[in-house]
Amino acid sequence: MMRLGIWVAVAAAGLLAGVPLPAVSQPAGYRLVNPGYLTVGTYGSGPPVIVVGPGDTLGGIDGALFNAFVKDHGLKLKLFQTTFSSMILAIEQGKIDVGEDVFYTAERAKHIYYTYPFFVGHAVLFTAKSLPYSGPDSMTGKKIGTVIGFVWAPYLQKWSASGTALYPDMTAVGQALLNGQIQGYINGYTAIHEPPLNDSPNIVAHTLHAGDFGMPESLLVNTAYNIVNCGNRGLAAALDREITKLHTTGEWAKVLQANGVGPDADAPLASPAQICTGG
Repeated sequence: MMRLGIWVAVAAAGLLAGVPLPAVSQPAGYRLVNPGYLTVGTYGSGPPVIVVGPGDTLGGIDGALFNAFVKDHGLKLKLFQTTFSSMILAIEQGKIDVGEDVFYTAERAKHIYYTYPFFVGHAVLFTAKSLPYSGPDSMTGKKIGTVIGFVWAPYLQKWSASGTALYPDMTAVGQALLNGQIQGYINGYTAIHEPPLNDSPNIVAHTLHAGDFGMPESLLVNTAYNIVNCGNRGLAAALDREITKLHTTGEWAKVLQANGVGPDADAPLASPAQICTGG
């Protein structure tokens, strides 16, 4: 008891004297923006992929991966909530550890480093049920919207600069469709379940095919990845090991099932072509 009392007194004296306590150490193999926390960039909820909850909590398929990771690594989650394009920029600037739910393009791969994929979705065109859609030609003279930075945006702009409307987030573009400000909205099919569409009986999804609006097949079957800074590849490797473990134990199949999707939504555990050279 005497030794404990002496230690407490010394520690208190050290604090009063301005002597810093030992810092939380960084994990081996990767670095964290905030030691002791995995700081995840999000751009809103998008079930079943990601659900942003109160108090720095995440649900959905990708949320299950992050929750397993922080548990196994003795960390806590910290959310950085922003827009899609700002999330990618925050990765480049080293403000966050990992960004969620990003599709692959060679241009993006020059600036960010990709983890293994965790989900496969399919791109569709949402329209009002009353609109007689029969292909891209039937949208001539109409406006189609998507989110700034999404992979479909430059193709839409090339298809029709005047007929393309870009919005900062999925809520804004979905609301524009519901309000009649635009007549079409391109996103992954799961957006039908998200606010503000919320499974509206007045909205229908049209499957997009290779060549529609000038888009290649690779952009229509969407493989979703998480991203890290080019100089923090060890974090990507650690996340890859986590999802590999979840597959090996059978937990990942349970995650997909719990989020209402089948095995066809699973993605092969393989990295895309990594281009970025920063470090």
